[in-house]
Amino acid sequence: MLYAVLAAVAVIAFLFMILFRHENQKNKRLEAAKRRFADLVEVPRSAEFIFIYKKVQQLISSMKEEIALLDTRIENLVMIFDNLSDAFLIASEDGKIEYANKAAQELSSKQLVGLRISEGIDSYYIGDLFEDSVRTQESQESEITIYYPRRSVRNCKIMRVTLKSEVRYLILLRDITKEKEVEAMRRDFVANVSHELRTPLTSIHGYAETLAEDDLEDKETVYRFLSIIENESARMTRLINDLLDLEKLESGEASFSKEDVELGEVVNYVMRIVEPLASEKNVSINVDVDEGIFVEGDFDRLVQLLLNLVDNAVKYTFAKEHGPKEIWLRAYAQNNSAMIEVEDTGVGIPEDSLKHIFERFYRVDKARSRKMGGTGLGLAITRFIVEKHGGTISLESEYGTGTILKVQLPLKKVFE
Repeated sequence: MLYAVLAAVAVIAFLFMILFRHENQKNKRLEAAKRRFADLVEVPRSAEFIFIYKKVQQLISSMKEEIALLDTRIENLVMIFDNLSDAFLIASEDGKIEYANKAAQELSSKQLVGLRISEGIDSYYIGDLFEDSVRTQESQESEITIYYPRRSVRNCKIMRVTLKSEVRYLILLRDITKEKEVEAMRRDFVANVSHELRTPLTSIHGYAETLAEDDLEDKETVYRFLSIIENESARMTRLINDLLDLEKLESGEASFSKEDVELGEVVNYVMRIVEPLASEKNVSINVDVDEGIFVEGDFDRLVQLLLNLVDNAVKYTFAKEHGPKEIWLRAYAQNNSAMIEVEDTGVGIPEDSLKHIFERFYRVDKARSRKMGGTGLGLAITRFIVEKHGGTISLESEYGTGTILKVQLPLKKVFE
């Protein structure tokens, strides 16, 4: 009996000892947890476990908000980079691309991220420039040519950025193709103007010098020389006027007084000017104009437009040595457009010249154009006038057969 009681007491004592140990370990873990979060949250030493739990949850929620805000900022930065019109890349020191925006990705048929710069972009110079930047540990800048998806000139700037423990290279590729084209056009323009002015000035100077040294007794020779000087002076005047007119049109300084204009009135006005010239050159002009077709435009500019087209047609039809010398001038309404057509049976335009015909100073036959008094600016001016009226101009031509120029303008109204 005594043995059984002692055994029961021992078991109870053992259970109490286990419970004490468990409670003691629990208290130790709780104290450790309190010490662990003491630096993060201010917890009263008498706080219960539920208080600590709530503080931890608040801390986690705050961290989640900060992470979400950081993610949003990163997404915004990526969106900004992706919407840059210039190509932008980030590369590691070994040349591997870690980021490429949309504009950069368009420069390659491959997925750029993970490739080396020289592998991803079709340009020897960009890889060479990158190696220079790595070797010198300095930023580099140069102009390079890229051939995919089209030939373009880029200003390439490679910037070396030192982070806390590593180095990255920021690569910016700005498209300067149009700037280069404008620069080339400006050089060509200056060269063309200089050449166009030099020829008549040389003639004027030469004949004036001859007259100054002559005894002026040969009246016929004097008159011929003075006529040449007058013609060359008039040619220079036309060139300067055309240049000023073209400059105003291109810069937007030219004023347009828009009103309802009937194309029949424009045609009649132009015909009164060109018919004497056409008759003198034995060129017949056939007019087929529908009445009551109105466009909204500047009457004087529309006259200038049509006069350039018809005058060219007369000149180049007259220049043809054999075959019929006829011109057809048509105006009619088609759908919501007013159409003007000038068709001739002149010398025509070679196929390789068709895409250049509206460029400034472009001439198919330079010697013939100068002989006929052309400045090489008429069609360029015509194109600008058409565009200012919201229209389009096109041409069809066969060398040796003739040319058709078509102008399409927005139709205002039609009166029967």
